[in-house]
Amino acid sequence: MKNLIYIPILLFVFSCCTEQQVVDQQAEADKLMEVSRQWADSKSTEEYLKYWADDAVFISSGQPTMRGKDEILKMLEGSVNIPGFKVDWEPLEAVVSKSGDLGYIIENLSVSVNDSLGNSITTYSKAVTIWKKQADGNWLNVVDINSEDPSITSLK
Repeated sequence: MKNLIYIPILLFVFSCCTEQQVVDQQAEADKLMEVSRQWADSKSTEEYLKYWADDAVFISSGQPTMRGKDEILKMLEGSVNIPGFKVDWEPLEAVVSKSGDLGYIIENLSVSVNDSLGNSITTYSKAVTIWKKQADGNWLNVVDINSEDPSITSLK
């Protein structure tokens, strides 16, 4: 009879431990793609910076790795002072984990600057951005990696 009292407790513990939240991975991936497009449309340094996590890491070809928003902000502030500077990208594919808390996006990226004669020069890169879903449901970029890819000639 003493053992019977443990059955409801064991059933409760078992149901708590085995219950898993179902995540619609495709819906979350679609949201992540839209977040990336909104980020690409940012109009100010402050708006652009809000998509990065406080401890984000930015890795770009030929540049030192930047860690944290302070270093990324310095890069952003320096970039806007470069004549003709413009960055744009198009997300190509997003994948979200089964748990729904991590995702990544593969993107094509373009960076334009003016040369010494004032002519616009554009380079294209492949990029991978890794995102973490926050407690409030927002996605923040935690790792941003890009590498120049001369086979890309436009974003569309």
